[in-house]
Amino acid sequence: MSKSGIFPTDDWTVAQGATLDGPIFMRYRTGEPTQADRERFDKLVIVRWAYNPDEMNGLPTSETTASMGEFEDPVLDASDDAGWWGSCVAIITHNGAREWRFYTPDVGAFQTEFSESLRGLGPYPLDLQVFDDPDWNGFAEVRALVG
Repeated sequence: MSKSGIFPTDDWTVAQGATLDGPIFMRYRTGEPTQADRERFDKLVIVRWAYNPDEMNGLPTSETTASMGEFEDPVLDASDDAGWWGSCVAIITHNGAREWRFYTPDVGAFQTEFSESLRGLGPYPLDLQVFDDPDWNGFAEVRALVG
């Protein structure tokens, strides 16, 4: 596996748009993992951080954005460096929440390593949801939003 885990490159793209609920900003992987990696990394973990949107633009305040960066950097670095416990495929900011979408082969290992990557930081207002997603519908949904 490469430094970017199950992805052949560490390329990301950014997209933005507007919905009836306000602006939407996304960063997502441009590459595709192998079929074998997709079959092995079959659990989708959505990490969600709800925030009070700025009244002017519906986005997180600069203070909240800084806290999100403090959280995000070590988690993404740890998952990409290790490559075995989880791989982030998308980050979506919309309608009072930012979510990070990860795929993992082992939810218990994900939770352990995720927590370890944040040792000494936080606390953060996070909600984690886990889904069986062998077809990677959570990633396809992001790509469908951008066409």
